[in-house]
Amino acid sequence: MDWEAVRDEVTGYLQDLLRQDTTNPPGNEILAADYIAGILRREGLDPVVTSSEPGRGNVTARIQGGAEPALMLLGHTDVVAVEPEKWTHPPFGGEIHDGYIWGRGALDMKNMVAAELMVFLLLHRQGVSLNRDLIYAATADEEAGKGNHGVGWLLDHHPEQVDVPFVLTEGGGSDFKVGGARFFACQTGQKGIFRFRMVARGRPGHGSQPHGDNAVVKLSRAVAALGAATLSLHPSKTLKVFLDGIADKQDAETAKLLRMVLDPEQSDTALASLPLDAKLVKSLQSLLRNTVSPTMLDAGSKINVIPAEATAWVDGRLAPGQTDESFLSEIRPLIGEDIEVIVDQYSPPLEASADSPLYRTVVEVMAERDPEATVVPGLMTGGTDAKHIVPRRPDTQVYGFMPYRQAPGEEEMSLIHGHDERTSIENLLFGTQVLYDIVSRFCGVA
Repeated sequence: MDWEAVRDEVTGYLQDLLRQDTTNPPGNEILAADYIAGILRREGLDPVVTSSEPGRGNVTARIQGGAEPALMLLGHTDVVAVEPEKWTHPPFGGEIHDGYIWGRGALDMKNMVAAELMVFLLLHRQGVSLNRDLIYAATADEEAGKGNHGVGWLLDHHPEQVDVPFVLTEGGGSDFKVGGARFFACQTGQKGIFRFRMVARGRPGHGSQPHGDNAVVKLSRAVAALGAATLSLHPSKTLKVFLDGIADKQDAETAKLLRMVLDPEQSDTALASLPLDAKLVKSLQSLLRNTVSPTMLDAGSKINVIPAEATAWVDGRLAPGQTDESFLSEIRPLIGEDIEVIVDQYSPPLEASADSPLYRTVVEVMAERDPEATVVPGLMTGGTDAKHIVPRRPDTQVYGFMPYRQAPGEEEMSLIHGHDERTSIENLLFGTQVLYDIVSRFCGVA
């Protein structure tokens, strides 16, 4: 394989994708879909472009293979909004500076869209016989959360394009260190989403005559109670395997503390004592339990009027194993019976197997590509398109893995959704090489 040529080609694809403003809302993902479809057609492939409505484009393509369960390489082409004036280089310029490709989506996730496209093209060009169908999908509307125009919509309206048992997408792959040992997390699961409104009602009146049935006061008590609460631990299977995998590479004392993290009686003490990066500690604290974050408030229209109603919006996240019912049972004692809860969005927490053929292939390839590092299954506090797939197709195994080796002192991954998002050409090539190896091996290429 001429990897220098591959590096230049995949870099060019990423630059072009970054130059297309697919900020969601409004999306305009058709720009990326048409661009990718053009590349696929020039290669002799037969892409399908499907839109849920004007501008909200998805593109898929398929390489026919054998009878083994199919694999889909999935990426979303929409990106979050930017504040251009706060960027060092134009967010939709796709410019290269000091070995980095700059632009909104360089890490989330047009880099993987480009890398998966490159892998798909390489296998097509080689004309190899695959043991299963390989699907490429670049879809719309992941960032808005509800996925009304992307892979969820495709599963509802065009399942023949994207209904597969194995999916490789975003969500994992960045390396990290604990106690001198290096690890890559392959994302096997994510927390669920439970977004809701709390509505308090009371007696309206004049602001000059306070009374005890004030909706704002009632709501404030509920919001304060949620904000001050530390909810109970709900350790998941994935988190146990994650911590065990790290513990196996540590000294005896650190290993003991890592395993204590799952013990409700000792978890906080263990986390405080462990030599972990502060970001990892914060993530673990969230992954261990359900969480609630009040984010918006609305009440009243005039300073001198006590309103009859007050509303707070809350972003709730569910630990694997929890449900909407168990979550409500946990928060109801905190907010009281008088507060109405209106659910705006619910998707259950997800856990894929850390012992599937695809996961084992990731582990095997990484052992060859980076033998000094260990792959462990990981959970996300946020979400990916898996939340639109698994509720519709519970047997589908969705994994997040775009390997990324972070240089000492660099913090590119913290720039996701931030200013000056960028990725190094070196990491883009590394990710492409690893994905090529994973897909080739999983699809039976010798």
